Amino acid sequence: MKTFVITGLLMVVFISCKKESTITQPLVETIPPTVMVTVKDSGNFMNGPYGSVSGLAKIYKNGAKYQLALENFRSDNGPDLKVYLSKEIQPVNFVNLGSLKSTNGNQLYDIPAGAVLSDYKYALVHCQQYNHLFGYAALKT
Repeated sequence: MKTFVITGLLMVVFISCKKESTITQPLVETIPPTVMVTVKDSGNFMNGPYGSVSGLAKIYKNGAKYQLALENFRSDNGPDLKVYLSKEIQPVNFVNLGSLKSTNGNQLYDIPAGAVLSDYKYALVHCQQYNHLFGYAALKT
């Protein structure tokens, strides 16, 4: 009976933990050229301790709203990858912009209106489920 319970628990763990869950097809999201935008901050992605990430992060002012753009972006895949704006390299004080849309390509994320952008110095790709940092970009003017 004990062996049956242990085997059952192991099966649940292996079935519920996906190693890779982010779409891998390249995205081509861009701000339309007819829209007047300004770049507020930008930075190149650096690898974190748990993944390989490259590309450029830019914060655009698009009309009255702000957006984070990931350009020429590539990332290792993983479970539950999120995009954050963070006050530190480790996600302690952050704004969750949502799930990573794809492991490569150009993608846009809306930044909530109440976020004080001058407080957030980093864009992060982070595995929320396991609290693993895949990569970060230091955002500078």
